[in-house]
Amino acid sequence: MTSAVCPYCRCPVMDPEKEAIVCAGCGTPHHSDCYAENGGCTVFGCTAAPEEEPKLSMSGADLTTPELTWGVQTQSIRAARPAPPPLVNSAATATQTVSPQSNAGSVLFRPVPGIASQPAAAPAYVDFTPHPEAKDKNRFILLGAFLGMFGAHSFYAGYKNKAFIQLGITVLTLGFASPMTWVWAIIDVLTIEDDSNGIKFRS
Repeated sequence: MTSAVCPYCRCPVMDPEKEAIVCAGCGTPHHSDCYAENGGCTVFGCTAAPEEEPKLSMSGADLTTPELTWGVQTQSIRAARPAPPPLVNSAATATQTVSPQSNAGSVLFRPVPGIASQPAAAPAYVDFTPHPEAKDKNRFILLGAFLGMFGAHSFYAGYKNKAFIQLGITVLTLGFASPMTWVWAIIDVLTIEDDSNGIKFRS
């Protein structure tokens, strides 16, 4: 048979160290100290149970009283109030000056503070007019293509030393080395862009 359990401490009632007592209202066994600590029976609804403490009841009108709402508002304001900003040196702020802005009515035309406006650079003009002493590029090409083995193009451009060498190779070999000097002339025509004085050919 299972022994009864005290409804207050949930321990067996038949404990040799504790004295048992039976409720006169419902007949539920309790420990005597548990019964005394609760002030009566611990079973809900028993006639021997202690009286319940009066509960605080508030209506809607009580919740809207100025004293209650003011206390709630002040607590919420204190909780939501941000931290004060850090202190700024007044001497440093006093030395700062604000430069006047032109066209203050429009944000698009305000000068950006801290950036100095730089004057626009003047456009660079390139002179494409040929030099008055410039030699004709087409004439140089034709001389090199048809008379290049005799150094005619080199004489025209002013490279006299190279012209004599090309002419000498062709004459001394009786024309047998003319293909070599002609290839040399074609290379000159493709690579040389100015005469012996450094003046660019006129196209």
